[in-house]
Amino acid sequence: MQPTVLIDQHRHTAIIVATNRKKQLVIKLGKGKLTVSSISTKEIKAQGYTVSDYPPKLAAQSYLYHGAGVSDRAKRYLEEIANGEFPGMLVLA
Repeated sequence: MQPTVLIDQHRHTAIIVATNRKKQLVIKLGKGKLTVSSISTKEIKAQGYTVSDYPPKLAAQSYLYHGAGVSDRAKRYLEEIANGEFPGMLVLA
């Protein structure tokens, strides 16, 4: 699975970092500490997120310096993305 940056109508971003069975593991950028949450593709669409062309590697590098902190689990995913090469995007059909 390719990490993918999402954006909603309010320009809030999130990164899909992995797939867990029928759900996506997502890190949403927000005011609090960044954590990994499990969410279905249907829920992603219902929340108004669409796929962005912003590079996941750059988003992950930025998320790692989030002022409110990053959970250990989120940090592991973000470091992997920031240090790796992941061409392409996930299509939410």
